[in-house]
Amino acid sequence: MSDSGATPPMTPGRRWAPIVAVVTSFVMVFLVLPNPLRIPQNNPSASPEYAPVPGREQSASNANFGETNVADSSGIGSGGEGDGGVGVPPPPPPPQYKPRQKNCVGNPPRQTEDPLSPPCVPFWDHDNGGSTWNGVTKDEIKVVLYNDLGLDGDLNKPWRPSDEAPDHQSDYQTSYLVRTIKAQLRYFQKRYQTYGRTVKLYAQKSQSRLSTTCPQRRGDASRTWTEHSPFASVHFGDGGQCYMEELATEYKVPSFGLNSDVKRGRYERHRPYIWGFFPDQESEAAWSASFVCKKLAGRPAKFAYGEDLKAKQRTFGMIYPRVSDRGPESAELAQLFIKYVKAECGLDLTKPPHKVKTIINSGAQDAGAYMSEFKRDGITTVICYCVPVQTELTVPTYQNTATSLDYYPEWYWDHASRMFRAIWNQTYGDKSGRQRGFGVSQHWRQPAFREQYHYQAYLQEEPGTVPNTRFNFDIYHLFLNLFQAIQAAGPTLTPDSVEKGMFTFNYLQRNNPYVPTGGYGAYGPDAIGTYTFIDTGMGWWWDPEGTPPGGTTGEGCLRVIREGLRFYPGEWPAGDDDLFRRSGDPCTQDDTELTDPKPGDF
Repeated sequence: MSDSGATPPMTPGRRWAPIVAVVTSFVMVFLVLPNPLRIPQNNPSASPEYAPVPGREQSASNANFGETNVADSSGIGSGGEGDGGVGVPPPPPPPQYKPRQKNCVGNPPRQTEDPLSPPCVPFWDHDNGGSTWNGVTKDEIKVVLYNDLGLDGDLNKPWRPSDEAPDHQSDYQTSYLVRTIKAQLRYFQKRYQTYGRTVKLYAQKSQSRLSTTCPQRRGDASRTWTEHSPFASVHFGDGGQCYMEELATEYKVPSFGLNSDVKRGRYERHRPYIWGFFPDQESEAAWSASFVCKKLAGRPAKFAYGEDLKAKQRTFGMIYPRVSDRGPESAELAQLFIKYVKAECGLDLTKPPHKVKTIINSGAQDAGAYMSEFKRDGITTVICYCVPVQTELTVPTYQNTATSLDYYPEWYWDHASRMFRAIWNQTYGDKSGRQRGFGVSQHWRQPAFREQYHYQAYLQEEPGTVPNTRFNFDIYHLFLNLFQAIQAAGPTLTPDSVEKGMFTFNYLQRNNPYVPTGGYGAYGPDAIGTYTFIDTGMGWWWDPEGTPPGGTTGEGCLRVIREGLRFYPGEWPAGDDDLFRRSGDPCTQDDTELTDPKPGDF
């Protein structure tokens, strides 16, 4: 008997249908929507973009991603202890509680506070495949730190003062160097996901430090394999291409380095075994040539000192080393630059009224003749592929010679000159303020020294102490490159899985000047920089009276144009009105110091 106006009694099947639908919906949401807890796959199809986080951010340290979906009820029977209702099957047991292993921070979560760290994987506890490649076991990943500073031996033991060189208190090159390396290794090991493995690091010194020849570096690669048979190497020094290429060709060992000024073809020929954080030669030369074409060529030399030069349309005098103690890279870059400016805007630096001069190392024997010739022929703007340090004192040699001749042209510094470092302008640059310098850099705008990510990473491991301030930046970014690769590869660690994972990494947001833009793989204009990360440049000029963040009043600073905005080749805004604006261009701090004037604490 039924009543058409009454609600029919619900059958058991209909009673459970809404619940099943809700559960199904939650499952579908978890599977379909983006999930920061997913483990990187060995063949990823997506390309996650790093999160743009301008300025400082709040840490998400109170979040515990390991507790996601953990049930908080002890049962649904009487008093919460029974087998459930009569005739109803008991629910499945709640997932086992898994404590978070890694401290995810930011929104969306990342592995560390640095926006260049990958999306966070807070927990992993599965089969990692064991010995997936040479130097890899289920428990460890063996890595060699090949270096030009004389370090040898096991770097995995706790730091002791006796680890340092005897003169560590007085030599800025080596002061607390081992403590800094060990601290950064611990930092990345704790914060990055390595899928149950520990990175074991062993130092190996080069045969002749910075003067090590190509054949010697090949011999060093053979020693690396014979003594360690590692999964990977990281190179701490200059000119290590022959070492890396030997490891790639003969032993299939991947190498990770900062790798400034290396030809793109050297990466491509040895893919996927050589990776660089800094850009290749083609990227550097292209954005430098574009800067000259769009901002300088065809305009008056208004930054020269003296009315006779200021009134003239710019004519360029170029100087670069034909032979250098540092290898062929400066000459290769200069020749690429000459080629690119001609292709982009028809500026032929090899023909009058412009001049190109080559030198050997510092060029001291030619400085007087070249500067006299430039002055006589009215060269307004000197493009100098100069190096300010060690035996190649080209910067003070040529600027001081020009000053002695009462000749004050503009000075354009390509990245290869390394004059983007404040310390070199302070130490070796012109003191009169009349030799005005500006240029481009692959580096990026920085806050006060101890607020930079590399310093903060060190202080998390060694609070109340001072790192090696000369090389801490380099050490941090070497490990950043290495641990990015290990995490990106996923549990099955091989050179091929590294490549697949690294090709998902990019940071393309340019609204945060404190982070360089770039990425690995095919992306961006013309898919440049496949095996290098940074591929954009920043413009700057030297203010001898400026005060950098956290610095001493009036010590001098690099001022960044357009607040440090970064540009690809061809994108520089036309004209030079955004240069030498003291009220509009903020100072950036150097990312490398010889000493820390105010030792920090965490």
